[in-house]
This record gives sequence, structure tokens and C-alpha cells, in this order.
Amino acid sequence: MPQRPLTTTIVALAVTATLALSGCAASDSEPDTAGDRATTQAVATETPFSPYWEAMYGVYDARDEIVKREKIEKLVAACMTAEGFDYTPVDQSPDTSVPGYEQGWGSEAWVAEHGYGAFPTAEETRQIDAQIVAEDPNLEYVAGLSQSEQEAYYEALDSPIPDRDALAAMNEGGDAPAYDWTTAGCRGEAQHAVTGVDPTQSERFEPLVAAMNALEQDQLSDPAMLPIDAEWSECMADAGYDGLATQQAAADSVFAQSSAYWDSGETDEPSKDLRAEWREFEIDVALVDFRCAETVGYAAKVLAVQAARETQFIADNRVELDAMLAEIEQGE
Repeated sequence: MPQRPLTTTIVALAVTATLALSGCAASDSEPDTAGDRATTQAVATETPFSPYWEAMYGVYDARDEIVKREKIEKLVAACMTAEGFDYTPVDQSPDTSVPGYEQGWGSEAWVAEHGYGAFPTAEETRQIDAQIVAEDPNLEYVAGLSQSEQEAYYEALDSPIPDRDALAAMNEGGDAPAYDWTTAGCRGEAQHAVTGVDPTQSERFEPLVAAMNALEQDQLSDPAMLPIDAEWSECMADAGYDGLATQQAAADSVFAQSSAYWDSGETDEPSKDLRAEWREFEIDVALVDFRCAETVGYAAKVLAVQAARETQFIADNRVELDAMLAEIEQGE
């Protein structure tokens, strides 16, 4: 089941991380460490959409998510056995031997160490990979199969590989085929058995959910954001970073370093010294961004804009929203 989109997406390597990193409000509590203004979500994160998101996708619980994935893996293994293949369930437990990359995320200390997360060190990359990529115990088994057997294995596991024409269309910017669990192999069957039917993905409610997502994604261009961004921009200019109209522009200035390098025609990986130079600039920009966001109360003001937008959306779409909630309740 797809996760609901977050207004402040917590993805360390994404450009949009700047909104979340520097959008936290200052905590009234004492700092945990001298010199570190630790922050919390002091500004309420509940918005008018919250009850709908919770009904649609539930309240995220890490342990519950692991249990679901474990059930899916066991069902996949049974299905693959019935298809004539060996399959060892992938371990879904987190790798606790590697310190969490996001530990302390949302604090000034984290930003001072990682910036936006644009140019992670080798050790940080290892931490990220350990959390995101589970080791697949089936790779050795698959490697021992013939090419035709491997193709049959992956078709049974996931779905038929798109034909040449479909791949060409996708490479040219065409849409990928719509997801259908009935043609998504053993994994699709297992996921459907554990998560059930998702009314939010039905043909009837797909436009409504898309509009809800778009409302969040388009908020940065709302005219109500102009005075908030202007206040933040003035703070950035006072700190030596003039010409940045939005937080997105601050993050873009960081990523522009590597873009300029590759656009110049370079084919070799950037040197260690150059990456260190990029990272130093990144952390400096991210820290100023973070502090300016706190100074102007960015998070609370953005949340107020979001609440107003969502309130109007609910008023305009109450009938469809209630109908979707009714179908969700019937399926529980």
C-alpha cells in the first residue's frame, strides 16, 4: 500500500529535504548538548487532512510495518515454491549494527554534520544503504540458474518484463503500465493478501487522491507563501546569502555545484578534496537556512497556509471525501 505523501518529506538525499530540515520550530526545552539548539515538532503537525490520511493509510508504526513485510515474504516463499523455485524470505529486521543516519534528524547538530544530505561521506552512504537495502539471500541461487530460468524466476516473482515496445515508450517519457496486483507475480499476490484492497487506488477515487497530493505539492507556489519566503530570504541575505527567494533555491545552490562539474564535460569522479569543498559549502548554507527558518517562525506560518488550503479543499470536496471514507470503513 502506498504511503501517504508528507508535506515535509524526510528523505536525506532529496532536494525537498530542505523544507523539513529547516522547517522545524525551536523547542522550549533546554538543549541536549551545549551549542546545539535541539528542535522538536513544537508546532502542531495535525492539519485538516490528518484524519483523512490516517483513515487512508493508518498511523505509521515501524514494528507493525516490519511484521507486515515478514508476512509478505513468507507468502512469497510459499508462492515461489508452488511455481517450482526456491525462495528464502528476505530478513526485514533493521540492521542495528550500523548507527542510524537519521539519528538526531531535525536538530541543528544534525544539519551542522550533514547539511541537506546532498554529499554524504562513504561512511554515511554505508549507513544509508544498511537501512534501506536489505541483503537478498536469493542472489546466489538465482545466479546459478540459466538465463531462461532467471527470466522465469523474476516473472514468477514480480511480473512479466515489459516488451521492447513498452520499454521504448517508457524511455521516451511514456507512462509505465498501471499497477495490477493480479499480474504482479507472487509478490503482488502476497502484498494483496496482507494489505487487502485499497479504495484510494480505485478508479473512482484516484482523481480525488491525486488532487489531495497535488494540493500539498503546489503549496510552494501559493501567493500566501510570498511574505513568508520574503522574510526568510531577507534573513538569508543578512547572513551573506543574497538572491535566494525560497528554501528550494538554497538547496538548488548546493546541488548546482555538482551539476556544474558534470555539465563542464568532466567524466572522472570528483576528487575527495572537491567533494569536501562542496560539503563545506552545503553545511554552511543549510545551517544559515535552518537558523533563519527558526528566526522567522517558518514552520508555524507554512502550517497555517497549509491548514487554510486544506480546509477549503475539504469544503469543496466533502461528498467525495466522505464517500471514500465510507468505503475504507467497509473494508476494515
